[in-house]
Amino acid sequence: MPLIHSLRLTDFRSYGALDLSFDGRPVVLYGSNGAGKTNLLEAISLLSPGRGLRRAKPGAIARHTPEGQARSWGVVAHISGHQHDDEYETKLAVGQVPEYPRRRSLRINDKPATGGQLASFMPMMWLTPAQDRLFTGPASDRRKFLDRFCLAHAPGHGANFLRYEKARAERNRLLSDGIMDEAWHRALETDMAHFGAQVARVRARTLAALISEIKSRPEGPFPKADISLQGDAEEAFLNGRAVDDVQVDILAQLSQDRPNDLRAGRTLRGVHRSDLLVRHAPKNMPAEACSTGEQKSLLIGLVLAQARAQAQIGPLLLLDEVAAHLDEQRRAAMIEELLALGTQAFLTGTDGALFAAFKGRAQCFTFERGVLVQT
Repeated sequence: MPLIHSLRLTDFRSYGALDLSFDGRPVVLYGSNGAGKTNLLEAISLLSPGRGLRRAKPGAIARHTPEGQARSWGVVAHISGHQHDDEYETKLAVGQVPEYPRRRSLRINDKPATGGQLASFMPMMWLTPAQDRLFTGPASDRRKFLDRFCLAHAPGHGANFLRYEKARAERNRLLSDGIMDEAWHRALETDMAHFGAQVARVRARTLAALISEIKSRPEGPFPKADISLQGDAEEAFLNGRAVDDVQVDILAQLSQDRPNDLRAGRTLRGVHRSDLLVRHAPKNMPAEACSTGEQKSLLIGLVLAQARAQAQIGPLLLLDEVAAHLDEQRRAAMIEELLALGTQAFLTGTDGALFAAFKGRAQCFTFERGVLVQT
């Protein structure tokens, strides 16, 4: 179970320099809006694959001097945990490349690293206010939500999806330009079939583990969710198909769809169009038709279920303003579940009273005159 012991930020958004130490308990950050709570969570989220919980480009993160000059930013964390039955202590770092401000560098123990390697050391999930619209927003948001879960099962999942997307972008370019070179299309479609099957297999495996965890628990303060995947390849894996067979199916589908895709100028079917479908199980109601509070409770329930399903890994949880829309009973239930999980969690809120149920079992920080201090 990974733990962040220390965190250093340099010229990161509102922070010129910040050094924090953590003792393994849940971490609560409270203060007024704009104080820098979400900035700190964003910094931690960048220690995982992808562009973090705000999906910001490297150049948008840098702190600016009073003269308006952007400074190169950096995030460094010292962590410990277990991997393959061995204990480890590791230094993770991510930062902007000064010579190339649009790029960022990833390092593990001062050596260049990949996003997949980061994921193997620091599995991570988060909930932010922007995700409150997850069930009513586009399918792409729900795919990203599920794919973040998938990284706990397969740290290389993100890289496989990027390879699929690269092949799809090149195929789309051929389609939009009206190029029908059989060998060229076949090569790109073979790559899409290979990496698409890998992506779909991990999604199906993640969904199956999540369903099993949800069904194994009694009813509680957070409503159970009925979840399913809308996507041919994912459904094939859930029905027991082998990876080689699914790969052949995807390749045949791409070849068959080529005339329609040519007219559209893009690839119309594939794992890039799959969707996570969620229903409020007690009410048998689609999540998008539920109230705002019910949707928030469903989201929290899904994240907690995923954390339980991955209890042996202990994914880090970043929960931004998660308690704001919960009543006192649900806040207390969420806090008790976080403590029972034993995983490190970072929670933010505007009022420290929202976290009273921790009763001294969390490490709390607040902002005084713009400075983060432990309380």
